[in-house]
Amino acid sequence: MKILFYRALCLLLLFYMVSCSGERKENSRSTAPKEPPRYSERGYTTSKAYPATFAEEDFEAWQQEIPQVRKVDITSTADGKVEPALFYDSGTQEKKPLLVVLHSWSSEYLQEVSIPYAEWAKEKDWVFIHPNFRGAFEKPEATASELAVQDIVDAVNFAKENAEIDTSRIYLVGSSGGALTALVVAGRHPDIWAGVVAWVPILDLTEWYTFNLYYPNRKYNQQIEASCGGKPEPGNEADKECKKRSPITYLENARNIPIFLAHALTDVLVPSSHSIRAYNMLAAPQDTIPQQQINHIEKEQVLPEEMQGFNNDPYFGPTDPAVLFTKESANVKLVLFDGVHDMAYNPTLLWLSEQQQKTPGSPTNSAL
Repeated sequence: MKILFYRALCLLLLFYMVSCSGERKENSRSTAPKEPPRYSERGYTTSKAYPATFAEEDFEAWQQEIPQVRKVDITSTADGKVEPALFYDSGTQEKKPLLVVLHSWSSEYLQEVSIPYAEWAKEKDWVFIHPNFRGAFEKPEATASELAVQDIVDAVNFAKENAEIDTSRIYLVGSSGGALTALVVAGRHPDIWAGVVAWVPILDLTEWYTFNLYYPNRKYNQQIEASCGGKPEPGNEADKECKKRSPITYLENARNIPIFLAHALTDVLVPSSHSIRAYNMLAAPQDTIPQQQINHIEKEQVLPEEMQGFNNDPYFGPTDPAVLFTKESANVKLVLFDGVHDMAYNPTLLWLSEQQQKTPGSPTNSAL
């Protein structure tokens, strides 16, 4: 009887251990959905849907949403010029992430479509800074110039001096011209950043200038000429100046930084090939997207058959632009979405919130 009793007890214990193990495995597979930012409930999740145009700039609009945001002056360490910025810090004493957001091509530091990033900073107790970096991209000192790049570094240092910053969690975000600048800064100062997000970026200013020749009513080429000293033609001084201001010159230096590239497949302002080629510069050789597939996208404005079906991305929710294609390799992530020249707040912030340097100065992708 004792032998039968012990056998039964052993079987019960074995059944209990197996069932608990299965429960643990099941729990490890189930991941909680990513928390959407609070503002997603307001009916907009992209800059195009935000209730202000890219051109609207009003400090009162900022203060209506984040009363604690303030204007600050930052003296350039490059030429001594005082540049304005918007700055938010709750004043709490614990170390906090820093979110650096860059305005787009034709705007300045009061650009209202960046307000949702400051809302996130307030809600999550991050520090936020929105530098001017020489304003709209229409003069030599702007447009990802030496001065503009240094202004962004100076903005980071201002935040460090005036708030409690977790230097392992300093993030950079930009769209369009801001994305161009973000990628330039990532390549020139890779030690600063724990994560960089670039929406619809320009990879090569000279190439974009050539593209815009087909659209003579656009102002961008005149602004490029004003910034770079003339019409960029192969090998001339304006072309060299454009290259100095283009991510294509520096991006390979950013291979150790987690970088999120996102582009509308059929973007009519900046072709999606700019982001695809940027991805190829950062990806492992075996993961690059072949030129023939890039050519197909440029010509047909649709994905080739080989790229279809890879559209499951955990950072994009039902109210975000529909993902058509996503791919990751090494530290770079590429998303091609259905939409226009746009930027989505939720995927940006949810992805950034998971990035952290293991040690400051040595960026790696690390989920928190």
